[in-house]
Amino acid sequence: MPRKQRSLNQVKEDISFRVLREKLPEEWVVHSYGSDYGIDCVIELFDFINDDRKLAETLGENLFIQLKSSDCIEYATRKAYSRGNVTKGKLSENKNDYVEIEVAKFQLDMSDILTVQSMGIAIPVLLILVDTESERAFYVCLNDYIDKVLIPEDYDYASKKSKVIYIPIANEVLDQENALLALRAYGKRSKMYGAFSLFNYQLEEIRRLQDRANIPTDLSFENELNMIRTFVDIALRQDIWSGHEFWKLMEWSYKELLTVKEELNQGVENKDYHQFLVYCLSHVWHRLNNLSSMYEELVREWFLPTYFAMLTSYPPKEDT
Repeated sequence: MPRKQRSLNQVKEDISFRVLREKLPEEWVVHSYGSDYGIDCVIELFDFINDDRKLAETLGENLFIQLKSSDCIEYATRKAYSRGNVTKGKLSENKNDYVEIEVAKFQLDMSDILTVQSMGIAIPVLLILVDTESERAFYVCLNDYIDKVLIPEDYDYASKKSKVIYIPIANEVLDQENALLALRAYGKRSKMYGAFSLFNYQLEEIRRLQDRANIPTDLSFENELNMIRTFVDIALRQDIWSGHEFWKLMEWSYKELLTVKEELNQGVENKDYHQFLVYCLSHVWHRLNNLSSMYEELVREWFLPTYFAMLTSYPPKEDT
């Protein structure tokens, strides 16, 4: 009777988990997801809460991972052409304007792709590819890749058995703060979509205060101010305002909410109330509500192998 044996794939799988664990911050936790049904593990984000880095607490943020590995990854250069907004129409490329992107190629089964697509866009699923020879790891967000790259370039993709995924080499998993910004942003994605829904609700309620809706409000002046005060407090409590250092719009909107809170604390006179409502509706909450549109059109294309992503996702290269 033969002894217990290990396949080469099992060895590679162990290597990929070890490499991933070594590339992540020590305070982050990698949870195994058990049997492989498209998700291999979940990364739970933690941050240290004291200066001596002896205690960390969970951020309530998770990254779902498809972890793949190979000892013979094909590295190549992909031409990414400037194009129209694929969120608003079919793919239209300018073949005279392009950038060349260094990528790692991986053939991903269609069953894996369709599983991720069925999960929707609010839960980030990252494909992490580990080169078991060099022990480097690279990532791409599959939810975004499917919508922004795969479908526009091959509308009949679902009829295929597999598709080649192009992972930018610039998306390397490293325990360095600049390299972790993208992973931290992906971790906040579900919180962002929850906040977008909240901001839209608040916008509509403030619009009702201006009698812009069909149903007039019967709230008193003080009750209306209290409602806006409540909206500000709830908005500020959303755990979305940090971790977006590369998206200044979050910082601007946060400061605008603080400005509204300060004005409420100082007291809004009845004679100034109309102008205050105009500021809240047309400026602060209009911007908050517009975050969802900009997230869809801009943020979801960051860190993909596209022309726009190469121009906006990474710090400019220093001249040598």
